[in-house]
Amino acid sequence: MPHVHVPSVYRVPTKGEARIEVDAGTVKACIEAVEDRYPGFQELIFNAKGELHLFSKLSLNGDLLDRDALDTPVSSDDTIAVLAPAAGG
Repeated sequence: MPHVHVPSVYRVPTKGEARIEVDAGTVKACIEAVEDRYPGFQELIFNAKGELHLFSKLSLNGDLLDRDALDTPVSSDDTIAVLAPAAGG
């Protein structure tokens, strides 16, 4: 099954879980599957319209996804990573 890697700043809803296996067929469906198990997770990633928040980023197997690529199919050995926003100065 594909899995979602959750960075530490997003682990409150997942009760500390960093790697969550999901049964889903697209990148967006994987995030929604995490939400089904851990309510409150999805609102950290998507806005009310179901689009990525301005500073949210996702990668698939280490490759950064475009904001309009949420319907990208995933296979059983894929990893979707939520990338935590970084601030600098």
